[in-house]
Amino acid sequence: MNTRVEEASAIFGGGAACSQAVLAAFCEKYGLEKELALRLSRGLGSGARCAEICGAVSGAVLVVGLKHGQSKEGCNVKTEEFIRAFREKNGGVVCRELLGCDVSTPAGRAKAISENLFRTRCLDLVTSAAQILEDAGY
Repeated sequence: MNTRVEEASAIFGGGAACSQAVLAAFCEKYGLEKELALRLSRGLGSGARCAEICGAVSGAVLVVGLKHGQSKEGCNVKTEEFIRAFREKNGGVVCRELLGCDVSTPAGRAKAISENLFRTRCLDLVTSAAQILEDAGY
């Protein structure tokens, strides 16, 4: 892989959740084994299964914590910087708003599947989160 963005995209394309793809692309740089990162972040996909905060955002915030978690204030500032950049680039951070449907409901999930949102829009969000992290030096 040339970049962590490409790695996140490949991990997501291989069947991982959005949260897993972002965290797993960066985790080893900060001493977290990839297999553990994948297990830790599994439940955060699809907005923690309730279409709330985007899983790609959650995965990225975990990366921020890996780098800056020793300082509450420092980590908070860096998390806010990431959220601001993601929101500016993508128009929000809430899964159901980003996808235009609530994937925690049967109807919303069916819409996401029929419109191929998991492989198009979600992939865009994964690569966006990874790019923001990469551009910030993670």
